[in-house]
Amino acid sequence: MDAKTRVERQETRVWAIEQLIRLESFLDPRMYECADYYASAYASQVVEDLYTLWVEWKAEHLSDNPQVINRM
Repeated sequence: MDAKTRVERQETRVWAIEQLIRLESFLDPRMYECADYYASAYASQVVEDLYTLWVEWKAEHLSDNPQVINRM
């Protein structure tokens, strides 16, 4: 992977985490993996695609983190 592609993926990953935090109003540890997958699989920054992926990701990757479970 060349330097340009690496930087683009990093920027997309950061963008995705920011969007997910705005959506959920807190940081879920699963967001890191979801954002990393999004940056690798998608070549764009389309918020609707990210949100769809996030809903599917949460359903497939259940969390036992008490911060997520006990969220008010």
